[in-house]
Amino acid sequence: MEKKTVNKYKIKNKKTLNQQVYESLKQMFLDDVFEEGQKLNENDIADALGVSATPVRETFRRLATEGFLEVIPYKGVYVRGFSEKELMEVYECRQALEKLALELAMPNISEEEINELIEELEENIRINDISSNVDMSNKLHNFILEKSENKRLKKLITNLNDVLIRDRNISAGDKIRRMEILEEHLNILNALKEKDLELSKKYLEEHIKKGCLYILEKNKAN
Repeated sequence: MEKKTVNKYKIKNKKTLNQQVYESLKQMFLDDVFEEGQKLNENDIADALGVSATPVRETFRRLATEGFLEVIPYKGVYVRGFSEKELMEVYECRQALEKLALELAMPNISEEEINELIEELEENIRINDISSNVDMSNKLHNFILEKSENKRLKKLITNLNDVLIRDRNISAGDKIRRMEILEEHLNILNALKEKDLELSKKYLEEHIKKGCLYILEKNKAN
């Protein structure tokens, strides 16, 4: 994957500067700008974003508490990777929370909405475009989350997804796995269309387990 330039994330509007710096730097992690284990220099990041070092330093602390960075005294700040155990824990939590979201969402989803998603998903399978496929996958998960109408649940799952964004990009780069993901999503939607909650939860659980297994195997190979 070609690394994106940090300058792309330069801060333009300095209103609520700390939050903007945080969001810009967080997006760099989600876009896989940095390498695992890479040392980050707050002055270099500040220059690239067009801000002082102070909000960058504060953002480093915040991202360290979220698990994206590791601060080593007298050595510096490093991009943190996740161990196999940590990844498994994240996927386990995601599985439990997304099944709950699905259960809460089902009564709020109309047949028309499901049909529109199925049509869009089938078109994504046909065109087989990486960017469109990733967007479609995110759209489906976000749709279920929104339909759950539970703000706290949405926040919990969003925090988990921040950790998994890189994994989704890795999966999307594999043509076979990418098509499997779309087919798995189609199974979930068809079960929802039939108002079969247990079957839709079963398909969702299988989808998340397969995603976890794929990433763990990929990490071992690397």
